[in-house]
Amino acid sequence: MKCQVCGAESGKYPLCRVCNIKKEQGDIFKCHSCGRWHYVNQLCTASISHSDDQSDLYEKKQSLISKSEQAFFAAIKESLPPDYYVFPQINLASFIEKNDNSRYHNELFRNVDFLITSSTYNPLVVIEINDMTHMDAERKERDIKVGKIFDEAGVKRITFWTSYGVNNTYIKEKIAEAISSPVNRIHHFSKNQPVGDTNTIPDGIRKKRGCYIATCVYKSYDCAEVWTLRRFRDNTLSQIWYGRFFIRIYYAVSPILVKWFGKAKWFEIFWKRILNKLVKELQSRGLSSEPYIDPN
Repeated sequence: MKCQVCGAESGKYPLCRVCNIKKEQGDIFKCHSCGRWHYVNQLCTASISHSDDQSDLYEKKQSLISKSEQAFFAAIKESLPPDYYVFPQINLASFIEKNDNSRYHNELFRNVDFLITSSTYNPLVVIEINDMTHMDAERKERDIKVGKIFDEAGVKRITFWTSYGVNNTYIKEKIAEAISSPVNRIHHFSKNQPVGDTNTIPDGIRKKRGCYIATCVYKSYDCAEVWTLRRFRDNTLSQIWYGRFFIRIYYAVSPILVKWFGKAKWFEIFWKRILNKLVKELQSRGLSSEPYIDPN
């Protein structure tokens, strides 16, 4: 059976795994008018007149942001210091300029979930709310391209994962850190090179910290298990020469493994069994599973 929303394989169910998660978050519902599943903001086909001269080509959405985004929005507003503002669904072209003579700037015509500004409306921090769809190869590629644009423009970025839920304390800590830390602009592009060409990534960016396999298995970079593993990486492995050697090998191999096998069920089961045992052992040694921020 095909998923009624996205068309992906869904077995014997009307929704695939990804869309079922969106249903639980309130973004997808079963329509009483047409009897099918679709997005909350999507116009129901049953309400569209079959007469072309009577149907409306455009329809107002019911909400600017989804229910899950509304929960994060409320937490973000509560976490902001005085004289800072947050705006939802802001287009990149509204706060980033491209310094070349090209006629089209298509890469800037996309939205970010939230943008934090100063009291003078100076863009400071972008906040993205990611669900499991961001684990797909195309979405990952898109996120990498947009991230490099932020790096070069000097705009900081925070990512919160819906799979972990709204953690007000963690959100406040991440926002305070982003606002107070200095801006570190990183050059990625030349004016004669298309945006997204990975050959321009400096060595330091190629080695940017992450937990590819753990993030793939636990569906989030910010969850208790991954926080424990990141502490082990930074506080133990990185302090010894063979630990640093392991880290280099891991970051050379794991992105390839995730790219090739990340969507396979056996891959998730195999690594989850290993990582669960490791996390349990590390936590028994006293390694915390509380929210963790990577060192700069």
